[in-house]
Amino acid sequence: MLLLGVPPEETPTPQNPGVEHTEYEVRYLYGAINARAASAFFDMKPDVWEGKEVNTLNISIRVKSIFRLFLKDEYAVEGQFTRPGMKPLYYYCPSSKGEGWCRYTDGDEGVHYWRFFEKMPAPESFTYPNDGRTMEMMSLLYFARTYDFQEGVPCEVKVLIGGKPYRGTITWEGTDLERYPGHQAQRLRLVLTERGIMENGSGNEVVLWREAEGARIVLGMYVPLGKKGTMVANIVEDSLGNR
Repeated sequence: MLLLGVPPEETPTPQNPGVEHTEYEVRYLYGAINARAASAFFDMKPDVWEGKEVNTLNISIRVKSIFRLFLKDEYAVEGQFTRPGMKPLYYYCPSSKGEGWCRYTDGDEGVHYWRFFEKMPAPESFTYPNDGRTMEMMSLLYFARTYDFQEGVPCEVKVLIGGKPYRGTITWEGTDLERYPGHQAQRLRLVLTERGIMENGSGNEVVLWREAEGARIVLGMYVPLGKKGTMVANIVEDSLGNR
């Protein structure tokens, strides 16, 4: 993890990670096939948004053309989180075919999701109670970094995909010392019973490895696609400062 501009005395934590730049290589595995599918870049920094001190996150994912059955050709996502705390405030995802956003406030009507894309007759909007466990996938990723799981005890969540909530659980399955040598990688498993996270509905299970210490940076992900192979993301070593 590359920390830029963070004073040495400020130790990054899951609730206050500081400045981060992380890069991931995404690969597609199917039998003997092991091909690079995409590159993903995550940039976070302290910021001010609507008069509040926040952490701003920008994500860029560039997908190789052959893999656009599962993924869009490019993702550009922006998010705002409380600072400290890393609770979601705002999510925005533009594309060449439209846009979608999600705003989080407190209360029974605290998750507001809106979207409008080509071929839709009118914009769609959805509102749900903000229970702290209902969110889109970007915010869920940082929930998985900040939440203190009990090993083996499932944590119930709802993932917003296309504005609709799908029930799931996240379970800490233990610490893996072999997958990422030199790191105590805590293995978490997200299970969705109704649909998967990919564009075609596959990807009902997501295995995620987070660093056990510091800001609990995500080291990698593993997404089985049923009979169509597996998508794997691993952090690029330079993003950990190993130059």
